[in-house]
Amino acid sequence: CQTHRPYNEMDETALSRSCLPAAPLKIRKRGAQLIEKITVIGGGATGHAAAAIYADKGFRVTLCDGERFAGRFKQIEANGGILLRGKVHAIGRIETATTDIEKAVAGAQLIAVHVMSPRHEEIARKIAPYLQDGQHILIVPGNLGAFIFRRVFDELHMTKKVTLTEQEGNLCPCRLTQDAEVTVGLPLRPKKIASLPACDTPRVIEALKGVWDFVPVKNVFEAAIHADNVVMHLATTVLSATRIEAMRDNFILFQEGFTPVSIRCAGKIREERLAIIEAMGFTEHSNPMDMFETIVNVKENPQLDVFRTLSGPDSVTHRYLREDASCGGAFALSVARRLGLEAPVLEAFLKIAGVLCGEDYIKDGRTLENLGFPPEMTLAEIYKRI
Repeated sequence: CQTHRPYNEMDETALSRSCLPAAPLKIRKRGAQLIEKITVIGGGATGHAAAAIYADKGFRVTLCDGERFAGRFKQIEANGGILLRGKVHAIGRIETATTDIEKAVAGAQLIAVHVMSPRHEEIARKIAPYLQDGQHILIVPGNLGAFIFRRVFDELHMTKKVTLTEQEGNLCPCRLTQDAEVTVGLPLRPKKIASLPACDTPRVIEALKGVWDFVPVKNVFEAAIHADNVVMHLATTVLSATRIEAMRDNFILFQEGFTPVSIRCAGKIREERLAIIEAMGFTEHSNPMDMFETIVNVKENPQLDVFRTLSGPDSVTHRYLREDASCGGAFALSVARRLGLEAPVLEAFLKIAGVLCGEDYIKDGRTLENLGFPPEMTLAEIYKRI
């Protein structure tokens, strides 16, 4: 929508004709459910997308983040909402976009946290003083962030009765393509979630009926170990490092980084992770290598036309390395070591990723030890605690 007329001044026919591709995906409107008011924390692309999707479903939505996002929020207000395009077509007319965390948290029944994992502690500290009994906190992607939130809440003596739930993987691949506009790369799908502790999961699933099609898994470890971005991003981004530095904003991993060599390395990481998953007592949810095949064979898979245009990463310190290495990758390797398994390819790429980003993901990432489980604890003992 190049004109950027406020969305509330644009009729639906004109919008679909001038701004949106054909064959829009219909988003199911919510029916009767317990949740009415949702606060989305996250001023990036996924936060915008989540807020718009929830608003289009009929929820009262507040979008919130820090002062550096104030300009984006003013543009949402000026445009009358957030435009979703690509594989989801809608205008999300959210109720409020604010930098006032107290205002955002007050009265929200669901607080959906859509920020990168390094910000989990920051967000936990900001919301803790304003939490109320009965609120649900959903961390997307989970990345074992529930442990960070719980630690902060304990440290601050936060005693309100809230739930902490993690989602496996992100909401959807998306990018901010203009002010108050998000392009979504793939259709929306059901999402797997687990609470910490796992006994809360059924209650959360029941409370969030109508918000999304959520599917329960056994615990937050099952959700974390299955996050496919470790397989999709780690090796392909490391092997594309010099190209990323040369091209910056013009680099598109899904077009230039998915080569036979990088896919072969990703396949080895997947094999090692599969052994870890099975040793943990889980069954692999899906084979991420299938996605590589469909992306490469784009002529046979036109449904990926938008996905393949999503740009990034624009630097080696992008979340494709920093987040996927420090969370899913470091966690998987620490579990392998606890179980006496070897994962040499995963370990090698984590080491190289650390060199590229100037960090030590194997030592400082979200490992079992750093989550509070000492080396002498068995996985069975840990499961009882979570």
